[in-house]
Order: sequence, then C-alpha cells, then structure tokens
Amino acid sequence: MSNFFRRPTAGLITAALTLSGSLAAYAPASARADDCVTDQTLHLVGINDLHGEIEKATALFTPLEKLRQGNEHRVLFLSAGDDIGGSSFVSAASEDIPTLDVLKAMELDVASAGNHEFDRGWNDLKDRVIPHISAMPNAYDMLGANVFVKGGTEVAKPLKEYKLFDLGGVRVAVVGAVTDDLPSLVSPGGIKDIVVTDPVEAVNRVAAKLKDGDASNGEAHLVVASIHEGGPGGMADGAAAAAANPKFANMFNNMSKDVDVIFNGHTHQDYTYVTPKGQPIVQTRAKASGLARVDVEVSDTFDVCKMTSSLMRPAKKDEVDLSLPRIAAVDKIVADAKAKAKKIGSEVIADASVAVSTAGNGGNGVRDQESPLSNMVAEMFYDTLSDGNPEFIGIQNPGGTRASFDKGDVTYEEAANILPFANSLFTTQITGAQFRKVLEQQWQRDTKGNVPSRPYLALGLSKNVSYDYNEANPEGSRIGYIWINGKPIDDKKLYTVGSGSFLIEGGDNFHELAKGVNRKDSGQVDLHAWVSWLKAKKTIAPDYSKRGVSMTLDPTELAPQLTVTLGAPGTVYKGTLDMLLDASGERVSPQLFNKTIEVYVDDALAGDDVAKASIKDGVGTVVIQISKLAKGDHTLKFVAKESGTAIRLPVFSPGPDWFNQDKPDKPTKPGKPDKPAKPGKPRLPKTGC
Repeated sequence: MSNFFRRPTAGLITAALTLSGSLAAYAPASARADDCVTDQTLHLVGINDLHGEIEKATALFTPLEKLRQGNEHRVLFLSAGDDIGGSSFVSAASEDIPTLDVLKAMELDVASAGNHEFDRGWNDLKDRVIPHISAMPNAYDMLGANVFVKGGTEVAKPLKEYKLFDLGGVRVAVVGAVTDDLPSLVSPGGIKDIVVTDPVEAVNRVAAKLKDGDASNGEAHLVVASIHEGGPGGMADGAAAAAANPKFANMFNNMSKDVDVIFNGHTHQDYTYVTPKGQPIVQTRAKASGLARVDVEVSDTFDVCKMTSSLMRPAKKDEVDLSLPRIAAVDKIVADAKAKAKKIGSEVIADASVAVSTAGNGGNGVRDQESPLSNMVAEMFYDTLSDGNPEFIGIQNPGGTRASFDKGDVTYEEAANILPFANSLFTTQITGAQFRKVLEQQWQRDTKGNVPSRPYLALGLSKNVSYDYNEANPEGSRIGYIWINGKPIDDKKLYTVGSGSFLIEGGDNFHELAKGVNRKDSGQVDLHAWVSWLKAKKTIAPDYSKRGVSMTLDPTELAPQLTVTLGAPGTVYKGTLDMLLDASGERVSPQLFNKTIEVYVDDALAGDDVAKASIKDGVGTVVIQISKLAKGDHTLKFVAKESGTAIRLPVFSPGPDWFNQDKPDKPTKPGKPDKPAKPGKPRLPKTGC
C-alpha cells in the first residue's frame, strides 16, 4: 500500500496506568503539530475475560454506548477472549447463551478465542458457540490465527485469522490469537484434533500479509492484535512487566512493526503499556471490571498524529442509561436469564456451618495454596468414584474450584459456581512412582519445559493422602514420604485416581496423569455428582488439615537428638502449617492458626522426655531424642492439633544402650551397611531417618 500509519517512536512515548479519566498519550516523533493535522479519531474499545458476568453488563457497556453516540462509524468494539466459561451462574445455567446474546445485542464487532471458549472442547466451540454468534442479526466472527487442524496448514474453521473493518474510510484489521498454553488449560481430549502455535508468530505472519501491498491477500492501514495472553499489572512500565513474565515479554519484544496496537487478556490485569516499537499494549481486569481503549488520531493521508490509551470504568448504578437501545436490549436479556437461573439455582441442597472456601479471599485467584474447598472437592471425588477402595485417590486442580460457600444455606447455584466447567468424571490408574511425579509437577513446567505464569499449583487431595516435601531439593526430587491411610505408598503398585476429565487428561501441566492406564469415563458430570454429594452430607464444614507439609531434618548425621522443622515456607510455594485464608470475607473460611503439635511414636503419644514441639507463625519445630527410642524401626507422627494435619517420618534407632557406648564409628544400623537415599525421599545417610 502507498499509505501507512507512522507509529510513534519509543523514545518520545510516555505511558501511565489510567484507572478512570486520565490518559496515556503517545506522540509520534515524525508527526509535529505543523505536519500532522488530525482529520479524525478512531476509537478501539476492547473487553477481555468477561466470564459470563452479564449482571454487570449494562453498567459496563453504558460508557461504550455514550462513546458511540454520533460517532458510530469510528468505534470498533472487540473482545480478547474468555467471554464465556468459568461463568457466573446466571449465564452458566443456560450454557452461556445469555452472554453470547448480550454481546450480539451490543453489536460486538469481533472476538478472539480465549482458552475458556474451549472448556467444553473444540467440537462444542465450532458446532454450538460459533454458529450461534455467526447467526443474524448482529453476527460476529471469532478469531484464532494460531489454531490449526492437526496435520493441516490452514486455520481451523470456522475460526478466522483476521477481520477487516472500515472506520471512517480507514481500513482496520483485527488479528486474533489464543495463548499457546491452551493444551494445559483445557481438557486435552477436547482439543485432540487441533494444534495451537505461538500467538506472536501467528499474528506477525498475518500482519505481514496485511501490510505487503498485495490487495489479493487483504490490506489494512491499521493492524490490531487481539491476543488472549497477558502480563502483570502494576509495574513501572512495560519493560518491567516483560522482565517479570516471559509470555508477556514475547509480545512486548517480538511483535512485528506491522502491528500497530495490541489488546491482551488472560491475566486479568489493568495496564496501558507501550512496546519498544511504540505499540500500545493494553488489558483490563476480568468479570466486567472495565474496558480497554485506544484512541488513534489520524490525518487525511492516514498518518498517525497521536495514540492515547485509557481504561474505561463501568458506569455507576445511577448512571446506567436504559434509554440507550442496546443497553435496554441487554437489560432484557439479563432479566430473562436471571429469572431462568433463579428457578434452577434456588434449591437448597445443604447447610454450611461456617464458610467453606478456596484460599485467599475465597475466589479463584490464589492457586498456590491448599484450601478447605479444593480438598473437599477431592474428597467428593473419592466418595463418588472409589467404589469402596480405601486406597483410591481423589484429586482436584485449584483452578477448577472457582468460588466458595458462605455460611448457611447451600444452594444449587452456589454449587454450580464452584464447579462450572461441566467436566466428566474420570478415573485412571498410575503407579506410586507416577503419583510422586504428579506431586512434583505442582512446581510447574509446560510441555515446552518453560515455567508458566503460575509457577506452583497446589493440588487438592482426598484426606487419605499426606506427604512431605523440601523445596530446597533439586527439581523432580522435592517430594519426600507419601502416605496412603497412614502407610507408605508403594512405588510399583497401581493406584486408582479420580477427578474431572480436564485433570485426568493432563491439564494444568500435570502431564503424568495423562500417562495413566485403564482410563475410564464414569458417565457422571462433576456438577451433578457434586450436588448429590452435598445433599447426602446435609451439613458441611471446612477441613483445615493440610495434605502436604514441608519438612527438613537436622542434623544429617546420626545423633542422639534430631530437630524436625515443619511448614517452613519456600521460595516458590510459601505454604506453612496454616492454610492461607483472608478471614474478612463472608465467603472465606475463618482463619485457623495451629498452636500445638503432638508427637506420636508408633501411635503412642510421646512424653516430654522424648519429644518437645512448638509452633511460631505457622512453622513447627520438633526436637526428638533419638537416643531414648527403643532399638528398631519407628514411625514418628507429628499432628498439628488444631487443624488435624498429620505428617509422618520413619526413623531407626540403634537403642539407648548403643548411644551410651563409646563408638569410634557408628553405623546407621549395627551390623548393616548404610543404604543410599532413594530419589525424592528424605532418607539421609547415617541419620537413621
């Protein structure tokens, strides 16, 4: 093409995170006031990660409608993905059709696919969701330039690479892509027929065609990237955000100069950064928290005079304008959806004696800590799928537990908000050694070996499982002893594990689960099983016992006295003996602090002459007099009394008489050579532990 936009040079750009009215403006060095006269201003407005939060839609979209008034032909409204999935009950109760209808009523121009659009699998997206949004009136397209049919070279239809728009005579192309972490974020079986590539490479490929001067392959004056991938907010600038997050760094540093503006999603963060090439890169928070906006001032010769980024907050309650036709239409859709959801969701199915919650504030953002609710879901899997097998292991990924119960009546709606993904319940069989690998994979690596944006995911486990770990050990050997019903796990034995299909198929980077054998579909869906379980329980309460606790031993040589430290926080996983709960929220389990540790030797409570224990700030210290234990093998059990958390440690003592002898060289076991430590286990040479 003969006319291209001139992008601002990075050296003359200033950026500021804008939470309301203030703006971050980017002025191009080549466009001085006397040689670039603004002819018109284009308004690019984006949403991301709506997650079916349609009850806030009229407030969210009122500012957009006011911007459109008298300016419709210069406003482009786009989505960077996750419009549906992980949705509020009002939308989820009708399989997210209300959310799609709200976006159609708002005349969304185009959407990129997010990972949650694939929650129910590729077939559901292509055969149900996209046909619905593609139907008139107010049809819109869904983009995924990095999504291919397995073995093919073209984008998987009905997804498209890009969409062209005419904004006041300016040709604007939106190129869409989804995070390449998709295989670890949804059930792998649901996307077995497609392949997802690097989103930046895909967008650059398409943008090059749109700016190559060849009208036969589509041409644009302005190329907008809409990528369901993001970075951290609250940083000093984009460079700091890139240094903190490799996925964001890829977009920040490697996006082609053919791309003019970048809209993000996925990480649910507010930011208005700018790349070294001068591209605004913006995102807003999730669940209808706001809109991201980039205003582009252009001359009559298609030069950019200025680009301005801002974050538009929803209208206040008294500012929602139902006189605007689109807002009124949205209000009607939401009202109908609420009425339908109320009928479904109002059934009381159980009672919560106190709040039962996820970690942190009871939402789904804190996934690196054990929680009462994720462990409860895992226990539900045990009760539902074990068929009387006491060694069955229930397991739940923290991101799959999306909300919490408050105190009092437990309704169907609350239960549905906690497990909104409609996963089928599966079982598989893995060896004890494989289960050890599953626990090791809580310290995350994706399929390419990279550490993802969430470096640690704390699994929920049924209460028959406990284990210790030492994060200071090398990766892959951090898990120590694993116990099933108080007995050491057998590395060679097959154990049956049950969870949602997402996790059993290796989702959330728990790759080892996908290698199990004898995988079976139970024929049950998680929500139905969950509701039935809650009805049978009648009353629920939080279980504060932790399944995994850090444990270190001192000294490493056999000595009369052994000091055991329990619950010391690590660098990546900062868990202690106490669950991390923000007790200020009504949907948060009351914080419980452990104050006492009881020590048992072979199930008998130890006296003060054998063991002394204390707890400070969630970290326990136990001093054991090995010299006072009878000769032979023993199992020590440390119980945090308030929570019931139990950690076990096998030890050997040569006996009091042996310690009282003068020995120039004391073997671990008299008459037996020292045994080397097994990988991943805390058996240390010459300690007897």
